[in-house]
Amino acid sequence: MRQGDLGRALALVRRRTHRGPPLRVRLMEKAECHLCADAYRALRRVGLDRPLEVDRVDIQAAPPEVHDRYVLRIPVLVVRGEELDLAGLDDKAIAHWLSEVGPA
Repeated sequence: MRQGDLGRALALVRRRTHRGPPLRVRLMEKAECHLCADAYRALRRVGLDRPLEVDRVDIQAAPPEVHDRYVLRIPVLVVRGEELDLAGLDDKAIAHWLSEVGPA
């Protein structure tokens, strides 16, 4: 590996190494939901730039009131009592919303 390549690699690692505590988020989802899987992957990508701790909640195993609340809306992201319907949103929109509700 050349010196310049090593410097660029180390700079990328430093930029992607989170220094603060992660923002705790809850992903309301259910098994075999492709929109939920897409939303989780989007959160993982957003988490490369901002520390996130994702709690995945399967609404089918949750109490009936939780299931009834989210069954028609999943995937839903919950942060500090605020909710965002994730279906169809891109990484940029998710990152923007997270910066609004959960400043770093």
